[in-house]
Amino acid sequence: MLTALCALAPYAWPQSGASLKGPAPNSPAAPWLWRAATGGQIRSRPAVGPDGTIYALSEDSYLYAWVAGGSLLWKHDLGWIPWDCLAVSEDGTIYAGLKNGDFLAVNPRGGRLWTTRLDGPPAGDPAVAADGTVLVGTTAGTLTALSHLGQREWSVTLPGAVTGPPVMDGDGTIYLAAADRRLYCLSPWGEFSWSLPLPGAPSGPAIAVDGSIVIGTDGGEILAVSPGGDVRWKARLGAPVVGVVTGARLVVANASDGRLAAFSMDGRELWRIPAGKPPGAPPFLSGSRVFLSERDGSLRLLDFAGGASSGLLAGAAGSTVLTDDGSILVGGRDWVVYALDPRAAAETTPPEPGPAPWPQAGHDAMHSGRSPVRPSSSGLSSLETNPDYLYLQGLATAPGREGIQLVLSDIDRRISSRSLGKSRWYVARMLERIVGLGLVTQVRQNQKLVNDFPDLRAQAAAFLARVGSTGSRAALLRAVDSESDGVALAAEIQALGAIASDGDGASLRAIVHAFASRARQSVDNRLASAMVDAVGRIAVYEGGISEPSAISALLAASAGGYDPSVRAAAESILQGDLKAYILNREE
Repeated sequence: MLTALCALAPYAWPQSGASLKGPAPNSPAAPWLWRAATGGQIRSRPAVGPDGTIYALSEDSYLYAWVAGGSLLWKHDLGWIPWDCLAVSEDGTIYAGLKNGDFLAVNPRGGRLWTTRLDGPPAGDPAVAADGTVLVGTTAGTLTALSHLGQREWSVTLPGAVTGPPVMDGDGTIYLAAADRRLYCLSPWGEFSWSLPLPGAPSGPAIAVDGSIVIGTDGGEILAVSPGGDVRWKARLGAPVVGVVTGARLVVANASDGRLAAFSMDGRELWRIPAGKPPGAPPFLSGSRVFLSERDGSLRLLDFAGGASSGLLAGAAGSTVLTDDGSILVGGRDWVVYALDPRAAAETTPPEPGPAPWPQAGHDAMHSGRSPVRPSSSGLSSLETNPDYLYLQGLATAPGREGIQLVLSDIDRRISSRSLGKSRWYVARMLERIVGLGLVTQVRQNQKLVNDFPDLRAQAAAFLARVGSTGSRAALLRAVDSESDGVALAAEIQALGAIASDGDGASLRAIVHAFASRARQSVDNRLASAMVDAVGRIAVYEGGISEPSAISALLAASAGGYDPSVRAAAESILQGDLKAYILNREE
C-alpha cells in the first residue's frame, strides 16, 4: 500500500497546502515559481480571484486558497469529492460543484455561504453573468440559473446531457452544447432562441471577436456560427477536436491525436501542425504564442508565424490556466499546484493586435465563461421581441405616477405569487431604473422636477431587496448617494444589505456615509435599523467586517439614543455573533 501511494503522489508528502519553493525533483529545468501540495489529485483547472488569490479543488475533498506567492491562505472542507467545476465571480465568491450533485458558494475568507443540490453532477465549470447570476449545466441535461445568494432563478431541460460549460457573450446571450449534438442559444433570462444540429458530439464553445460562436466536434469539424444561428464557415481538423480558442485575428484548435491548426476569421486555414503528443486540454493563447498542455505533462510553445515550435517545457501532467500577469498555473495529477515563471511565455514575435477575445477554456483565469464581445445583432434574444417585457413597458407609458404604479403593482403580484420565473432578469432591470427616478434620471417641466416620487423609489428598492442581483448595486449606490427622503433612503440601504455582496466595500462605505450624515442632524431609528441590518447581512456574506467606518457606525448605533432593538442588534454584530444576529432579525 505504501509503495502504491508513493507512486501516485511523489510530491504530496509535505503538509497539505504547503508551498514548495524551487524546481520539482524530476524536472530540474522547469522554471517553476512555486509549488504547493494538496492531499489529492487536482482534476479541474486552478482559478484566480480578482485579488490574485489562487484556488484549486483537490480530490481530498478540500478547496484550497493560496496567496500569489504560494503560501496557503486557507482550505475549506467541501464534504464530498469535487467535480471538474470551479469559477470565481467578480466579487470574489468561489463556486464549486461536487460529484454528488451539490453546488456551493464560498466567500473569499473561506466561509460557506450556501449549498444547493442539482439534479446530477455538473457538466464542467459554471459561468458567471455580469449581474452575478451563476449558470451551471448538469449531466442530467438541465441548465440552472442561481442568484449569488443561491436562489433558483430559472432552469431549462435539454433533450440530452449538457456536455460542457455554458458561455455568454457581451449581451448576456447564453450558448451551450448538449449530447443530442446541438448547439443551443438562450436569452439571459433562459428563453430558447434557436438550436443548431451539429455533425458530431460538441466540445466547449468559444466566442470570436466578431461574435461568432466557434465549436469543435468529435468528428473533427470546426464550425463558426453567427449569433443568429447560421453557420458562417466550417473546416475539418481530421480528428476529434479537444478545444477551440480565438485570438484577435485567428481561431486555433487542437485534436485528440495532437495535431493543431489555425484558421482566419473567415475560415481560411492559416497553418497546420501534424499529429504530435496527445493533448491533455484545449490550447491557450498568450500574445503571439500558442501553449499546448500535453497528456504527459509537457507544455509546448508555438508562435503564430507558421506555427513553428519554439520550446518544450517539462512539467506535471494536469490542467492549466493562464493568469492575467502571463504566468501559468498547473493543477497536477500528482496532487501539486505549480506556478510557471511568466518568463517562459516571453514574446519573440510581435503580439497579436488587441487582446484575444477567448484565449483559453472558460475565457479567463476566473473561469467566468463570459466574453465582453457584443454582437452587432442579438437576434431573437433581444428584449424588444419579448411579449412580457413589452407588456411591462406598455404599463410604464401611462403618464406621471400612474405608469410607475402600474408596473410596481404587477411586480408586487409576481413576487407575492412567486411567479416571477424567467421575468426576474428584466424585472430587476426595470426596478433599477425606477430607483433612480428623480435622482439620477430627472425630468423637468418649466424648471420643475416632475418625476420625483420618493415613495415609489422606496417601493422599488424594497422589491430589489427581494429580486436584486449584484448588478443592482450600481443603481442602489447612486440612489443612496443622492437620496434626500428618509424613508426611501432606509429602503435603499436595506436593499444593499439584502444583496449582501460587497467585495469592493462600496456598499458599506455608502451605507455608513449616509447614516453618519443624517445622524448628525437627528436620531432616526428607521435609518439606524436599516444601517445595522445592512451591515450585518454584508458581514455574514463577506465573513466579517474590516471597514473602519462601518465599525464606527455600529458603535454609534449601539451607544446612541436609539431603540433598544437597534442597540442590541448593533452590539451583537460588534461581538461577532453574526449567525445569531441574522436569525434574530428574521424571526
